Amino acid sequence: MGSGGMGGYLGAKLAVSGHDVIFIARGAHLEALKLNGLKLISQNGDIHIDKPLAFEDTRDVGPVDLILFCVKLYDTKSAALACKPMMDHDTFILTLQNGVESADIISSIIGAGKVISGAIYVSASIQSPGIIKHSGGNDTIQFAEADNLPSMRTDILENIFEQAGLIGLRADNMKEMLWSKFVLLCANAGLGSLTDSGTKTMCSDPDTKEILLAAMWEVFNVAKAMDIALPESIIDDILNLLISDDQQEEMIASQCLDLRKGNRLELEWIQGTLYRLGKIHNVPTPINNTAYVALKRFASGLSSEGSS
Repeated sequence: MGSGGMGGYLGAKLAVSGHDVIFIARGAHLEALKLNGLKLISQNGDIHIDKPLAFEDTRDVGPVDLILFCVKLYDTKSAALACKPMMDHDTFILTLQNGVESADIISSIIGAGKVISGAIYVSASIQSPGIIKHSGGNDTIQFAEADNLPSMRTDILENIFEQAGLIGLRADNMKEMLWSKFVLLCANAGLGSLTDSGTKTMCSDPDTKEILLAAMWEVFNVAKAMDIALPESIIDDILNLLISDDQQEEMIASQCLDLRKGNRLELEWIQGTLYRLGKIHNVPTPINNTAYVALKRFASGLSSEGSS
């Protein structure tokens, strides 16, 4: 559900490993998929799916086993409704969206017990209609049931991702999994969008690096106030990863890429969420709040068509 950067990348990897994949897309991207197929450009090897099954209307698809939910956060409600015609009794959804509230939003529309939360560590985006550019990450997908227990569904996810040459890992705690990713994601999306840069550039400037670290601590402190136990070393661990010799490419937030293209932003569900939760739990988040307020005027986008 959503065949842009993340959905296109995962769909291509799963399809080439032998799984039956249906791509839900729209606009110019959908037309390109139908005409020229799906192309994935990656340093790990390019993939071309010559004739992908691609649809806009989910009513043309019928029931499926698994839905990888990869739409932008502002499309969550409409996409969740669109999932209903594809859902059978045992169908389940793995949401790999940004933020920390996606599963709750989807569950409010399709019903409880059908959604697994996930966190993906892959950087990919639409280079042009029908072409996905994979630019980094460690190919890891974490996921957890709401009760944090192993299940047949988490076993299925581990198996299919392994078959696709990816790393699928069941996390022990859903909230800790989501907030561990949100620490960097939120700070990078906010400050990266304001400075039009990725983590490599920000960490190379001592002044920007200091602000990036402070923005991450704000997210950490909100999680702590919500009794979500993140490791005290998480900020240092993230920084060590960002400045390591192995980190050759820029880790550019999707929100920064959307801002460059004039697309609608996920601002309300990233900085907006932290702003709201910080107020509820009495935790100051001035850096992320500044990013939220400064980027508000771009939130609706400057172009008429976003990525699909």
